[in-house]
Amino acid sequence: MAAGKMLPIRILLSTLPLILLTSCCGSHHHGLATVSAHTDEPLGIHKMGGDIDVKEAPQGANLETMGGSIHLGRVESAAKLHTMGGNITVDHAGGSVDAETMGGEIRINSAFGPIKASTMGGDITARVVGTSNDRRDIQLSSKAGVISLTVPKDFPMEIRVALAYTKNSSQDFRISEHLGLTQKISSDWESGFGSQRKFIRAEGRVGNGQNRVTIDTVNGDVIIRQE
Repeated sequence: MAAGKMLPIRILLSTLPLILLTSCCGSHHHGLATVSAHTDEPLGIHKMGGDIDVKEAPQGANLETMGGSIHLGRVESAAKLHTMGGNITVDHAGGSVDAETMGGEIRINSAFGPIKASTMGGDITARVVGTSNDRRDIQLSSKAGVISLTVPKDFPMEIRVALAYTKNSSQDFRISEHLGLTQKISSDWESGFGSQRKFIRAEGRVGNGQNRVTIDTVNGDVIIRQE
């Protein structure tokens, strides 16, 4: 790669072996960092712009870009992911996941630990797997998008859902679930949110309710499944 073309990537790691492949598409805002790490320390990548693609992070990951998508293949410990604009995808998480984007979709395909996912505009899809012995709280929030959560059939939880819709929306949103949650629809428009809104709220308990599940979105459906 010619001088002056290297992406501004800072890898926060020990000096243990790391395989790093970096390519540039003419602008650091569209660059891609592809990483496969095998170390005894968490993997840290902080970029001023561009996508991040991590195949494996056995000891956990802290990934951040100022503008671009993040893909994390397999992580066995805690994962913290943040982008100012782009999608976030996690294929397999053995520990907790904390994902935040200012504009984009979040997809967590398989998670054994707690999940916290937030986007200012985009859909969220999360799937919890494994046994239900450990405490695994879930918090999903989108300012405009569909939220879909899949949990094991025996997943014990105390769940609260808030679906807001604005006056200029289609007003045809719904909370889809087969858990027997109590659903209520507000009769009056509520102000104080920047725009007047009505809410569909749902709450209930499954099993002993040991896991706290909180879901909120604006102008998007909420779908809760058991498998």
